Amino acid sequence: MRQTYTLDRWEDRSGHRLTWTFGYRGTAGEFGRIEVVHPARRHGDRHVTEVSGDTVPATSFDGWAYGRKPSLHMARLSSGGTGIRIKRNRWAQTRAGRALRMQTAGREYRCLATGRRHRDRALIRDGVEIRTGRHGRGARKKATFTVLGPADATDLALAAVLVGVDTRKPHPGRCRPRLPQQVAGLAGDLPVTS
Repeated sequence: MRQTYTLDRWEDRSGHRLTWTFGYRGTAGEFGRIEVVHPARRHGDRHVTEVSGDTVPATSFDGWAYGRKPSLHMARLSSGGTGIRIKRNRWAQTRAGRALRMQTAGREYRCLATGRRHRDRALIRDGVEIRTGRHGRGARKKATFTVLGPADATDLALAAVLVGVDTRKPHPGRCRPRLPQQVAGLAGDLPVTS
């Protein structure tokens, strides 16, 4: 069984720029209306992405802000009021090794990149795979969900919330190398030999 759903991008740029919100909304077949909002709330340096809809449980992802989306750094995920455990190995050599792993209600999920770009991902659990992708530019941006297998509302909510999260792993272009600062900080603590 293969089903494809498409959500359209929207933005609300009213008011001060710190109150702007962005996201995707649309109808996903039997799951009804779904809306992804990022950042739904801001808490200092943390942003929250939220998913709501007709049948999907209220799901939120809270993480360190990177641009307009939360990142995986110091992240918290909840669905239907229940916290979800998140694990990852960001320095693994393969995509499968770098997969984001989540556990909730006896289910284990993996979210991994399916393409060279960070826009294409797959959320996988036993017998179910939801492939997500973001396509287009400007007002024509869309998020696409391709569901393989008997997915339920929780599966779709988790896949949707991850569309509003920056899941890229850090690399030299995104974070400052800290080794020079660490070496300089340690140099003051080293004993001087003469």
